[in-house]
Amino acid sequence: MRVLVIGGSGRCGKLVIEELLNRGHQVTTLVRNTTSMGDARPGLKLVQGTPTNLDDVRAAFQADIPEVVIVTLNAPRATDSPFAAPITPPRLMADCNANVVKAMQEFGVRKTVILQAFGVGESWANMHYVLRLLMSKSNMSYQYEDHNHTDREVRESGVNFVMVRPSRLVETDETEVKVWPNDGKGVGLMASTSRVSVARWLVDAAETTEWDNTAPVITN
Repeated sequence: MRVLVIGGSGRCGKLVIEELLNRGHQVTTLVRNTTSMGDARPGLKLVQGTPTNLDDVRAAFQADIPEVVIVTLNAPRATDSPFAAPITPPRLMADCNANVVKAMQEFGVRKTVILQAFGVGESWANMHYVLRLLMSKSNMSYQYEDHNHTDREVRESGVNFVMVRPSRLVETDETEVKVWPNDGKGVGLMASTSRVSVARWLVDAAETTEWDNTAPVITN
């Protein structure tokens, strides 16, 4: 399968690329700085550019027209603290995903798999109230608003999608994943999901149609 990864130089993006290559897929990724991806690897094609620029996104599609696009973008803050100031435009993820959807429609690409977060869209009501308070009163609120724009606009576009919503990304080796029904109802305050398991699950969602046009909440 030919897969385009948007956000491939990030922590989750690199794990997604690793998983795709290990499974024998052909991967293209759009990155600002190709040197950030290390040495050349068989099966991996690098395109320099930014997903905020539609022409750059089109160039990535043209390099090897994908069957699926996996988007692992996030909107960084000055630090990992939820109270740190955002350092990107307020619609970074929504605008980048809009460019991806536009290119998908132009090139006839069937599906996108988008990494989001527990609490986006219909899952908001199922977050523990402490987390809802933190997310609404801290600078994390800007990221959630951006994710919610993405959720609404991708659905309205008519493309096939999977919007994956892990709870609290962590750096562990845990690989077993639970998919929560009812938009994450019952997920606990301290529930977490390892980045490596998220990467594997994103690739699983790209390979199958089981989760198409849904927004599953996942944890370890």
